[in-house]
Amino acid sequence: MASLFSKDPTARPPLPPYAFERIEQEIAHLRAVSARHKAEEKTTMARVISCLAICTLLWLYFMDPFLYAYHKGEAIRTYLYLHNYGGEQKTQALLATQILSPSEKEALDHRQGSYQDYFANTVQAEQTADSIVNYMNGLYYLRKGDYDELDPVGKLRYLLFFRTGLLPPIDWSGLTPSVQN
Repeated sequence: MASLFSKDPTARPPLPPYAFERIEQEIAHLRAVSARHKAEEKTTMARVISCLAICTLLWLYFMDPFLYAYHKGEAIRTYLYLHNYGGEQKTQALLATQILSPSEKEALDHRQGSYQDYFANTVQAEQTADSIVNYMNGLYYLRKGDYDELDPVGKLRYLLFFRTGLLPPIDWSGLTPSVQN
């Protein structure tokens, strides 16, 4: 029986670390690996695009509670400023959108304070009121289904959700600011 630890005298000695044959083998291996990475880049790009599409759809579905809360906070500030410092027409337009309920309007009417710091001038407050009115009108047209009156984002949301029967939420009580007495 032959020993397991015996050497074969005809075997070639191992190649030195920087032998030409070893370098060629490594180059061939790297070329094969880099070809595989190109395929992985395509799948990675597809994953990123898919993730962005899903996040966009989620934002389009859940954007109203966040935007409504923002606009309601702005409506409170704008109403207080316009009610105390002029702009009756814009105040009535703001109230007509029903972003502020009648009880909230009454509570705001009885508030005392200096609201001049809310806006630099009446023009800025009126522009904010116009922005709030436009948002609420867009929300009303979207809920009503008046496709021709919608902006491009509203039209996209109508086609994606309202035509399929998925009604996005308008507001969440946890996000929406309230009028404190």
